[in-house]
Amino acid sequence: MPRLKNATRAVWCVVIAAAVLLLCSKSSPLLVLNDWMDANIFFTMGKSMFNGKVLYRDVFDHKGPVLYLLYGIGWLLDHTGFTGVLVLEIAAFAVFLGFGLQTASLLTGRELHPAWAMLPAAAIAAGRSFSHGGSAEEFLLPFLAAALYGLLAVLVQNSRMSRRMVLLQGVLAGCALWLKYTVLGFYLVWVLVLAVFYGRRGWWKELGRSCGIYLVGMALATLPWVLYFGIHGALKDWFTAYFYDNLFLYSGTGGGVGALVQHIWWAVRDALPVAALLLLFFLWAGWSRRWGAAAAVCLLAVGLAGTSLMGGYLVYYGLVLAVFAPLGLVPLTVLAAKMTANRNSPGALGFVLPGVGLVLGLIFCWVSSPNAPLRGRPADSMPQVRFAEQIQETPQATVLNYGTLDGGFYTASGVLPPCRYFCVTNMPLQEQWTEQDALMENGGVGYVVALAGNLQDRFPRYHCIDQCSYDGGEGTVTWYLYRRQ
Repeated sequence: MPRLKNATRAVWCVVIAAAVLLLCSKSSPLLVLNDWMDANIFFTMGKSMFNGKVLYRDVFDHKGPVLYLLYGIGWLLDHTGFTGVLVLEIAAFAVFLGFGLQTASLLTGRELHPAWAMLPAAAIAAGRSFSHGGSAEEFLLPFLAAALYGLLAVLVQNSRMSRRMVLLQGVLAGCALWLKYTVLGFYLVWVLVLAVFYGRRGWWKELGRSCGIYLVGMALATLPWVLYFGIHGALKDWFTAYFYDNLFLYSGTGGGVGALVQHIWWAVRDALPVAALLLLFFLWAGWSRRWGAAAAVCLLAVGLAGTSLMGGYLVYYGLVLAVFAPLGLVPLTVLAAKMTANRNSPGALGFVLPGVGLVLGLIFCWVSSPNAPLRGRPADSMPQVRFAEQIQETPQATVLNYGTLDGGFYTASGVLPPCRYFCVTNMPLQEQWTEQDALMENGGVGYVVALAGNLQDRFPRYHCIDQCSYDGGEGTVTWYLYRRQ
């Protein structure tokens, strides 16, 4: 019976995840292509990795290698689009929802109908902080949700975490840190809360063993990357791009407590339904005197915000805080149970309310997603598709995305990048411009795509053969296609 319940919950979570992401993610087939520049950088990095190029050494970006591995797997499933990435998004979101349901069930003391997962799913996916779809923050959610469930299970059950679970949590934490290390604050607080919990009960030996096992788990998640970069002689490139450049070159604007408070406010503004669910949980925890759970969640949220939002702010940074959204199910399901005459019967809780929630969630996603206006665009209105058709007319074509972030032309055309700095990132690195300019001056590629319409003045070997304007949701831009003469 437990296996059947778990399987049923898994099916519900997959179906709900697929439904909301089909309506809200730019990776959805309801949209022509995910034109978000960051997602296309990740796609190009992953594609390059699976085609023999070494991350950071041969192709440059500054996110973690786990993210590029995921996108590389997505490329295996779809070479010129985001269908494969969408499959991974659905899988990650379904796992997140599954852990969210387990956490809410743990706090309420009874199994919740899996249809309740629609509420946090819609609140997250249709929110502004979800942004385009395919962000590192989105793929972090299942890792964070697993850690949240593990910690609250220990606190609620007043028991030690099994050593096998400690090892698994260490592996997952290592994967998360090699996906995007800005979640470090969450895991530091996670360890601290458990250490205090063990210490107050005098479990000092077990605490020491657990710390060692946890570190072993993190080491296991790190070892494959040490071997990968070590074998290719790229350990220095890895360290420089992922740590030095991020810490000292890509620090964002502002800093300090004042900036953190402002960024938290913006994150709440950009994810109001998620913030409302978390507030409901805190109100319930105070009313029911669940001080331990409330304190742990509060500390985890502070730690997560402290390292994710302290520097600069982009709209999708706050998405990691959505890991706490399923906690809002606790007071809502408790209230629904009180509305049911007999708690042991399905009643409104089992069928009516979840059913209504499913319908309302889908309507909310259809109407409220920031990407809603982009559904159903004709393919030829997208410069990526339009230019790709012309590029693919040339056998063994080469393309350079000049002077800006990856616009998706490597993705749509299926072409590998011609150089390390295949686009110009937000990192203040002059080498990006030097390499791209040298390639243009020497006529090193057959085609060039850019947001500038006057490149022939600087590079007379290239002539503009097409241009296309479109609005990807952030204002109208015009892309230009150049061909070497």
